[in-house]
Amino acid sequence: MNTGITTTNMKKRNNGDREKIMAKVSVILPVYNTEKYLPRCLDALVNQTLEDLEIIAVDDGSTDHSPAVLKKYAGIYGDKIRIITKENEGQAAARNMGIRASRGKYIGFADSDDCVDVSMFEKMYLLAEERKCHMVECHYHYIQETEKGNKELHTRGNIRQHANRRDMFIDPQVSPWNKLYLREILLRPGLDFPEGLIYEDTSFYIKTIPYVLKSAYLDERLVYYFLRNTSTMNVNKNKKVADIFCVLQDILDFYRRYGFYEQFEKELEYFCTKILFCSSLSRIGRVKDAALEKELLDRTFCFVSEKFPEYKKNPYFTGKTGWYIKHINRRNSKYIGKILGHVMKG
Repeated sequence: MNTGITTTNMKKRNNGDREKIMAKVSVILPVYNTEKYLPRCLDALVNQTLEDLEIIAVDDGSTDHSPAVLKKYAGIYGDKIRIITKENEGQAAARNMGIRASRGKYIGFADSDDCVDVSMFEKMYLLAEERKCHMVECHYHYIQETEKGNKELHTRGNIRQHANRRDMFIDPQVSPWNKLYLREILLRPGLDFPEGLIYEDTSFYIKTIPYVLKSAYLDERLVYYFLRNTSTMNVNKNKKVADIFCVLQDILDFYRRYGFYEQFEKELEYFCTKILFCSSLSRIGRVKDAALEKELLDRTFCFVSEKFPEYKKNPYFTGKTGWYIKHINRRNSKYIGKILGHVMKG
């Protein structure tokens, strides 16, 4: 693997002193072939009102002009931007590498084809410091880009002030780009993004929960998340849809390995079962290959039956959601998946 940190406009480190200097916030920015959107993203980050901030841009083997864009900004802003170059391994690997390289007290994340408000990290940092939080979450704009212009969509997940850690499992927005974490909890063993999979955000978010003893919600839309035809959420990955089983297994293995499973058993049962019978089923409903669709449906019900045989008794399944979960079965799942695939498209 060819990995190195650029030294553009940076003095060479003759000792480890510089590594010990902590910024208030490190922003992890994976970059892969986003030259069209990258300047807008970087402009928002380098102009953050929080001055004591480092941007760790991880170039994940880009083949377009993204490296040149990064080099240009590093030349202008010097120490504010650190560039890590690596061969292409995916967003999860890039984020994991950025976390390990970070020096801030807190860690935030950004996507290189989206952008954030210039006040975002100062506001989240101040709230984290004021309330001594392990995580701060803000709201966001969900924008669909079309040929006719931009359209604001309803946001995903029930973003709110969480009552406690158990509440964090219930219908969350799992993406890391609207959150600020205390760095020390992200360095815990096993707390990483599973590499080589899609839905890696799901695993990462759920694995942080045992360590988030206190969280805060900032009721401001400080992220601009763009939905495009090429976005991961909008592209049918066919066989990659099956990654959800690996992701959920990664979560369950983590909770058992580190002794949290019994404490959060009902919450894990709710979260995993709802994922499989809702958002995952909607993606299966968009799979065109009939044989693959059948295989994925079979695996879904086998996974739930094996891991959570008593899921219908889960106390969190109430109201309309509870009725739906308790009445879905292998016989009607194909048709429900088609309906969900149409309704939840995007």
